Amino acid sequence: MFSLRARYASPGRTVVTAHRGFSGQYPENTLLAFSKAYELGVDVLEFDVRESADGGLVVIHDATLDRTTTGTGRVDQHPLATLKRLNASCWEGPHDRGRRLPVPSGEAEIPALEEVLSAFAGKVGLNIQVYADRKEALDTIVRLYLHYDLRASGFLMLRTFAEAERVRALSPDVALCVGEDRVNLERHLSFGVDYVQPTRQCLTEPFVLRLQETGIPANVFYANDRDIMAELMARKIPGIMTDIPDVLLDLIHSI
Repeated sequence: MFSLRARYASPGRTVVTAHRGFSGQYPENTLLAFSKAYELGVDVLEFDVRESADGGLVVIHDATLDRTTTGTGRVDQHPLATLKRLNASCWEGPHDRGRRLPVPSGEAEIPALEEVLSAFAGKVGLNIQVYADRKEALDTIVRLYLHYDLRASGFLMLRTFAEAERVRALSPDVALCVGEDRVNLERHLSFGVDYVQPTRQCLTEPFVLRLQETGIPANVFYANDRDIMAELMARKIPGIMTDIPDVLLDLIHSI
């Protein structure tokens, strides 16, 4: 069984998170992008979960379909069956400097959450960014997290501490990370999160020193430049999220 905490505890290791899979080269948040990242040997797959109009859970980042798929409008205004018929290969390149393609690059679908869990649970770390608002959706996500026994290998990334409280009330066995107030590390530590995901702008010297003192698993969002990756590694940042995990892994192996 894969242990993400063991990866973080390994001395000198930089934990590599593939942002929306190997999204710099393959359609983001698709089974293809996740499979290619897994084949590279990344430690963690990061992906986003939203709710369909009929309560299905799908893996897509944007609230709307227009950027990455052949559909239009809000994700939560379409039933699951409609979403599954769309082509999700309409964006090329990293999220911060890619482009919308005039025609899809392949045949990738929007995956259902359970498709991703079924394919990768227990094999690689899973960083699950939750964009679902309804209580029923959170209930289902927690149920699937427990069913696939993700405590050792995955965590839920919630937008707010209030959402994290709701998940904690559903089950204390869900590993948590929170996106709110990322610069305030002490707030995260006092809440009792299992992971932190600071932006690069958070990484003042006192912040980094406190990370190192506590040993809490930290995953920086994000680095899509080799020089920035090297700088983060030199500062002994525990983990780095990137759209181009091949570049980060090559850098790690070259040192």
